[in-house]
Amino acid sequence: MTIAPGTTAFYDDWAVNGQEAGRSAVSRRFESAFPPGARVLDVGCGKGRDVLALLEMGFDAYGVEPNDAMRAAALARDPRLSGRIGAATLPALGRPFGGSFDALVCCAVLMHLAPGDLAPTFDAFAAVLRPAGRLLLALPEMRAELLVDGHDPDGRQFANHAPDAVGRMLAERGFAQRGLWDIEVASTDTRWRVLRFDRD
Repeated sequence: MTIAPGTTAFYDDWAVNGQEAGRSAVSRRFESAFPPGARVLDVGCGKGRDVLALLEMGFDAYGVEPNDAMRAAALARDPRLSGRIGAATLPALGRPFGGSFDALVCCAVLMHLAPGDLAPTFDAFAAVLRPAGRLLLALPEMRAELLVDGHDPDGRQFANHAPDAVGRMLAERGFAQRGLWDIEVASTDTRWRVLRFDRD
């Protein structure tokens, strides 16, 4: 997938100037969603916030991120991330860190994929997970009138992917939905949901 210039420009700036809370909303679900000590991959890990949270909870965590500036910010953030952050772009995820993960986190990423890229992305997720793998996704839905020609007001490539459509596609790949939760956010422009899927 070619990343839109506006998306790259946004995250180049975010790597330096973006302000994040200490923990993401999705991190509250890690310990209930994943087996203790699980090997977890964070796809689109940004500045490494969730990889660090996973490590601190006792998981064997790794992350991949397509944006060079964001990866550099992650590696500069904490020495524990050395050797745990790599480069990858969806849908061609490959087998980062040798694959065979127990679980995968993908937070605030899928909206940057065109609808046609979802199926190969979910194939890639399935391929990198062990047979009983688990997925935790954070999925936004922005008010449709704010999206112009597939871009949000910040110039990023952005598509709303309905949770039920995501669930159907993952069911076709052997994943059963185990939970769907709304995330409370200050913005009224975007609704955020966390979705959990298990492959039994």
